[in-house]
Amino acid sequence: MTNLNRSMRLNAFLDNGGNSGADLFQSYRQAKVLTVGSGPFLISVISALLVSGMSKIHVLVSGSGTTDRQRMLELAADARKIDPEVTIDEVTLQKEGVRSWGEVVRPFDSIVYVSQDGDVEQLRGLHTVCREEGKLFLPAVCLQQVGLAGPLVHPDAEGCWESAFRSIHEVAISKDPQLHTFSTSAGALLANVIVFQLFKKMTGANESDQSNPFFLLDLNTLEGKWHSFLPHPLVTGHTAVEWIHDFELQLERRSSKSENGLFTYFNQLTSAESGIFHIWEEGDLKQLPLAQCRVQAVNPLSEGPARLLPDIVCTDLTHEGARREAGLVGIEAYVSRMASLLLSTLPSYEESEDSKIDPHAYIGVGAGETVAEGIGRGLQRNLAELLGKRLECQLPSVIQVQLSTIEDNHCQFYLQALTTMKGAPMIGLGEEISGFPVIWVGTSGRWYGGVGLNVTLALRNALQQALFEVQNVSAHLTSKVFEVSSVHIAEQLPLCVEIPSCEVTLESNVLQSALQVLKQNAKRLVVVDLAVVPFLKEEIAGVFGVLLRDVESQ
Repeated sequence: MTNLNRSMRLNAFLDNGGNSGADLFQSYRQAKVLTVGSGPFLISVISALLVSGMSKIHVLVSGSGTTDRQRMLELAADARKIDPEVTIDEVTLQKEGVRSWGEVVRPFDSIVYVSQDGDVEQLRGLHTVCREEGKLFLPAVCLQQVGLAGPLVHPDAEGCWESAFRSIHEVAISKDPQLHTFSTSAGALLANVIVFQLFKKMTGANESDQSNPFFLLDLNTLEGKWHSFLPHPLVTGHTAVEWIHDFELQLERRSSKSENGLFTYFNQLTSAESGIFHIWEEGDLKQLPLAQCRVQAVNPLSEGPARLLPDIVCTDLTHEGARREAGLVGIEAYVSRMASLLLSTLPSYEESEDSKIDPHAYIGVGAGETVAEGIGRGLQRNLAELLGKRLECQLPSVIQVQLSTIEDNHCQFYLQALTTMKGAPMIGLGEEISGFPVIWVGTSGRWYGGVGLNVTLALRNALQQALFEVQNVSAHLTSKVFEVSSVHIAEQLPLCVEIPSCEVTLESNVLQSALQVLKQNAKRLVVVDLAVVPFLKEEIAGVFGVLLRDVESQ
């Protein structure tokens, strides 16, 4: 296709947008664009810009690649046969440094940057300068063993290259270097991708698309795909968290549910290349007797590319329950990594020195569809942490329990399944944690402990752990299990305990009762709103940091 034919097609493309294609195309042709790079990659971008109809191209040769300046002159000469206005002017950088880059980019509207060596530091520096100067910035680089084009960064966009870089999963770009090598074909393809993105942005052809994704290219197969990403809180500066002093008045507050629902929300957070979750799926996990779902979140503290946190397997009576639990656990794992950093900026909870947060204090992070569920899950994590610390220094003491009635469907099923697989287990009541019940389940020579906001949740927790171990005996799976080889059983008659029914999701009445238990045991909750970015309040009520404190410390 000749440059003239290409120009006619681009005019027609712009006409379809409802505006005058000729006027928009002419404004694009006269745009002040600086192209930075070196080697064949730079030549490919210059060629793509000329083919797109741009008449005045400014070039800054920077990088380790050998640049064929004669080829640049030939491209300009060929283009002038159709467009006499074509010029290619070379710009020089007097010396390296942010100040020098600022002086170089200032006269231009847009900066296009390419590097086949993946010079991340130079890219970061130029990206920072463009943000400060309010310039449109569009990079394409070879990053480890993939090609990366975009995202297109402009002054009105919250998402930027740094957020994208911190969102790309390291495992998605780390491939066999023997098979995945940069080639002139890959450079030409990436060059065409970014030039077309530049063309659409500068002519207003993509105003309806606010997703601002990036493009990953497989260097072996030359197949590529666009990937969306979320602005990173540590890049955007959205790290201000707040105390929730009146959380008891907000317990009934729910998320603003959309028609798509919670599972669609979790699915939107999942991408093996750029998601908050790397995986959120059942995969090859056994699904009987427990339904199981695996989740693996990224580490938000990674400076780019994103490293993965350990995967976690969650269980429930139903597939929907396991998937829901895995989604919430994934969000909690993601936010937990930032919790200490976020809380370090908080003022004292009250106007006194002893109300400051100990940097080493445990923070239970909880997410939920209601405020009550989120705070309750955070409290549950505090109790589990205390149980774990107790087990580090002492053998559990239990009183044997006879379950008189079990009204809870989950507990009924778990107990029946465990009995069928391994025989009837022993049930023991352990020493309370801050007034909350601890239940131990003994089976196959092992004891599994669970703590809960009530006895039903404690038993449910312990039975799930025992079943998890039995069900996955040959698999190496990651799940929080409190397991010991023996316990000290008190020499007394078994206690009769009733197990009432309890909702699957933590309701406000359960948390209200838990708050009374804390009060009776001279404890209180301190709650922080950790939902520092908008997506943490979509479909869920939020993410909460919960600290357990003694009342005497007020």
